[in-house]
Amino acid sequence: MEQRLAGSLAELKKHKTKCDPVNEPGEAESVDNNDKSTSAGRESEIKSVAPSVTNEKGVMEVNKSSNESSEESAEESETLEDSSTDGDLSTILQSYDKKWSEVLTLKKKHDKSDQLESKQIELDQISAKLQSATFGLEHIFREMGQIYEAHKSLQKQRKRRQTDWVKYPELAAELMISGHPMELMDGDARHVPLTWISSLLDEVIKKLGNKKVFVLSVLGVQSSGKSTMLNAMFGLQFAVSAGRCTKGAFMQLIKVSEEIKTNFQFDYVLVVDTEGLRALELEGNTNLHHDNELATFVVGLGNMTLINIFGENPADMQDVLQIVVQAFMRMKKVKLSPSCVFVHQNVTDVAAAEKNMDGKRRLQEKLDEMAQLAAKEEVCDAECFSDVIAFDVQKM
Repeated sequence: MEQRLAGSLAELKKHKTKCDPVNEPGEAESVDNNDKSTSAGRESEIKSVAPSVTNEKGVMEVNKSSNESSEESAEESETLEDSSTDGDLSTILQSYDKKWSEVLTLKKKHDKSDQLESKQIELDQISAKLQSATFGLEHIFREMGQIYEAHKSLQKQRKRRQTDWVKYPELAAELMISGHPMELMDGDARHVPLTWISSLLDEVIKKLGNKKVFVLSVLGVQSSGKSTMLNAMFGLQFAVSAGRCTKGAFMQLIKVSEEIKTNFQFDYVLVVDTEGLRALELEGNTNLHHDNELATFVVGLGNMTLINIFGENPADMQDVLQIVVQAFMRMKKVKLSPSCVFVHQNVTDVAAAEKNMDGKRRLQEKLDEMAQLAAKEEVCDAECFSDVIAFDVQKM
């Protein structure tokens, strides 16, 4: 099976090993203590989820039924989770609205007392609570992945009795094959559970056999319609709404028709949807660093990356392209040659291109400048934007 995704994840593991510092003899004791600390942490994780083993066994019973039953059960779980979350969200939103109104009232009065600062702190706390209030099926699989990785890491150190946790990847694989999106990157912790994802993909390979997979990923600024575009193109059900609705990255497996299979020589398309760049929820250097990491990860995984640009404003295009050019420079370092397609949405008239000619010239100059700055940062020899990506601004 042609596994661009699995291969890239393996490359990540190798790269991490190469980047780890070589330990001096005097550091051996410190490393040993770190290993013990990690082991103790994993033991603690397993103990904390011990009471829920009965529930997990109930979940595993679903896997013994057909794929259709598994899919129906997943849909029922999502409906139940949505209904249980709605009440909590409504309460938090009401308190957020009330607190925000109080802050605005104090600002209108030009109040500079400690009361305004106190209200703003409370508003930030409610905002943080709002971000973590949603609960979906991905959170259940995230916990299953943590349980699996905890057992797996401890099993390497000493022999442990295998229980239902070994079947978790099989359950996730069944749902993924049936068309359910699976979380690839934890959007809250910004973490890719390599052991869990590798085991999940191994199970998919076992069930489907030696199939060819084309990995299609997407990048774009927040609220530019990435998930909506993928849903329209492939008939998927990625979450869509205003603001930051996708966190991290999700992957969904699509079986292609016989006609496409003949023309393009692959059996499945793995669509990777990602959270938006330049998210308002993230600020300053944290946002820029996070965006660069996400873009590098997504571009490296895909056989092709859709760069989604919404509108005709060159400044908005610059935001995305600045991040993408740095990601492609990093791909050259690890000998990967992914391709990208720019999807320019919401262009009202083809004739508008002629009116924006001066703007395009300025954009080209800015892109060349960004490429030079990125080249210095990444220690590359690129002098203009076209040295990194075969890009002709006149054809936009």
